[in-house]
Formats: sequence, structure tokens, C-alpha cells
Amino acid sequence: MSMAEPDPRPQRDATRTRAAILHAAQQAFSAKGYTDTGVRDITAAAGVNPALVSRYFGSKEKLYEAALSQLLNAELVLGFPRARFGEAVVRMLLAPAPQQRNPLPMMLLASADPTARAITERLLTELFLEPMARWYGPERGAEKAACFSLLASGLTLYRQIYPLAALEGGLSDETRGWLAGAFQSLID
Repeated sequence: MSMAEPDPRPQRDATRTRAAILHAAQQAFSAKGYTDTGVRDITAAAGVNPALVSRYFGSKEKLYEAALSQLLNAELVLGFPRARFGEAVVRMLLAPAPQQRNPLPMMLLASADPTARAITERLLTELFLEPMARWYGPERGAEKAACFSLLASGLTLYRQIYPLAALEGGLSDETRGWLAGAFQSLID
């Protein structure tokens, strides 16, 4: 091969590979939980060699932490307009799975594993609850952030993890309105 000819071997793209692993991990941890998801499951879904998890993340625990950190972004919620906050939150939580960036299924399904639970508690506090509490303000900010999490996790739990028959096929306008009002009441 001369200097003028391009290299015919495929070039590695570390950023794309890392993103594919993170996405596959988020999908797997959200569907099967931390304990029932293996590194090989994730790398097979990402189409990469299992050794790349060690290379990019170090361990399954660190991969879980990176995958959850990417989803636990308080800024997504804090950017909603205050006047229509409740409606925006409900729309986000009820978005179809491919459009959804909801960390809650991943968090809920990880609760059986002590290591994953500890990672989840730390990240939830640092990346979501504390920023939400500051955003709500000094008067009951931490309590309001906790109430937000309580509502969001309950909705996710009973829609995705343990679906309630009464909510199959979507939520009625009345139920959507009630949920939006509950989230909005944390601001008003």
C-alpha cells in the first residue's frame, strides 16, 4: 500500500463504540435489570467485543454507573416551562419507549442488587434530587424533589414494571390531567 492510497481496513470509532455500548446497556438494564444482564448480552446487542466494556468502562458496575449517569439528567426536566411543567413531565414519562429517556425502569430493576442499588442512590441524589431541590428553592425544595421522584417512579413502576390492567391502552384524559396537576402542584 502506497502513501497515497487510503487504508482499506475499517477505522475504529471509539466515541461511536462507547455510545453503542452505553445505549445497549441502558436498554438491557431497563428491560432485564442489573442482576439478569450480562456484559455479553450488552456487547452482543451493541455488536462489539466484550473486552471493550473493560477497555471503556472497567467493569459492569462502572458501565451501569455511566449508563445511568447519562440518563439521570435533571436539566431535561428543569428546562420545562414552569407554567406547563406538569403537562411536560407527564408527556415525557408517557413517551413511547424509543423516544423515552427515562432512567426509572433501570433504577427500579437494579434495586435487588446491593452494588447497583448503592450506585443508583448516589447518582439519584447527586444528579437529580439535589439539582431539583435547588431548582424548587429553599422552602421545601428537598421535599418537593422527593415528591417528584415518588410520583414519577410510581407511574413508571405501574406502567412498565408491574402494569396495572386499569391503565392498559394508555391513560385517560382525566388521569393524565390528575398526574399533570400533581406534578404542577409542586411548583404552584
